[in-house]
Amino acid sequence: MTFVETEIGAIYLHGMDQPNGAQYEFDIYLQGLPIYSSHSYTSHRRIIHLDSSRFHARLPDRDKLVDEADVIKRVKAVLAQTIEQRFIQMKASLSAEAFVGFYDMLRHWELLKLLNDVPVVPPEALREIIAYPVCDTEVFDNFEQRPEKAMTRAEIKARGIVSIDDDIKQDGAGRFMFAWRQDYLLYHGTLDSGHWLHALVRHLNDEDLVIETINETHQAQFQGDWCWVPVRFCDAYRIRLGQDVVEIRDEACYQGQENADDIIVPKGDCSAQALQQMASFRSEYDEFQESTFESDSDAFIAFVVANTASDPANAMQRLLPNFCGCPALYGKAFVVELDQHGKPASVIAYPTESGQKQILQTGKDC
Repeated sequence: MTFVETEIGAIYLHGMDQPNGAQYEFDIYLQGLPIYSSHSYTSHRRIIHLDSSRFHARLPDRDKLVDEADVIKRVKAVLAQTIEQRFIQMKASLSAEAFVGFYDMLRHWELLKLLNDVPVVPPEALREIIAYPVCDTEVFDNFEQRPEKAMTRAEIKARGIVSIDDDIKQDGAGRFMFAWRQDYLLYHGTLDSGHWLHALVRHLNDEDLVIETINETHQAQFQGDWCWVPVRFCDAYRIRLGQDVVEIRDEACYQGQENADDIIVPKGDCSAQALQQMASFRSEYDEFQESTFESDSDAFIAFVVANTASDPANAMQRLLPNFCGCPALYGKAFVVELDQHGKPASVIAYPTESGQKQILQTGKDC
């Protein structure tokens, strides 16, 4: 064990030789005897042997430091200074890629300022959007991931980097959809304020978001077990931020409770994935309601297909429920009339057993 001599005694900096070896706890010895431990749940700690000419134990058992609170405060300060000096030495000897690998340790010891002039950015500070954005990544698949390696200034400038502060369920997914389609990097918001990366970050929340539909055909109200939401059907839609425009034809977008509170569905998307932007399907006890999510998803798919079908009979067929539990209806033919609100006004069963048409008004048993 290699110890560093300091003003309080000798310190062994365990875990400083590799990025994943970080240890933040420590044991203190005085005259070779253990006298203090910051925690008891880990066997790998930094070791500190106090200078017995400056620090003293309480007699007669010598199991506790005199003025322990003040001593521990001083020990932590010197430990932090010693670690900072070690990192400065490491920065001078390691490659930039190797040095940023110690990001987690630097953040813990509030030393991220040491990265300010390093020419690569640690992957922990960046995210890539790899899939359709959703409102709850603990319930649904995470749509973000870290880059596989540290990235240079040139690589980041070539792709572009943005920050987004939106809560998708509240603010909508427009800015995330825009960044996804542009293949922008996301800034994770953890570097020191003096880091060079900040000059490259485009803050999308500082720009007005405008979403406009292309050849909108109509609007309809989806009424599921969990989600009730207006839906706008169109050929495509455009997302405008500043001078940039993204046109999307194959992915729906939820506009958020704070905005239009509706879903825009282009003709290229017949899925129910937009429901994952507007709701997490969690109960008041924070439990994921899987069966409700599945039933709403199935209903939404049928709803979209029915609203985009060119043949009304095909649309009706897709919206009708399954009647397998009603054997009295098997083999029968019906004529269904809908009112101006889309509700059944009358149902004609033809033929009946007597050969007569039978009109069944809504609300009557059938």
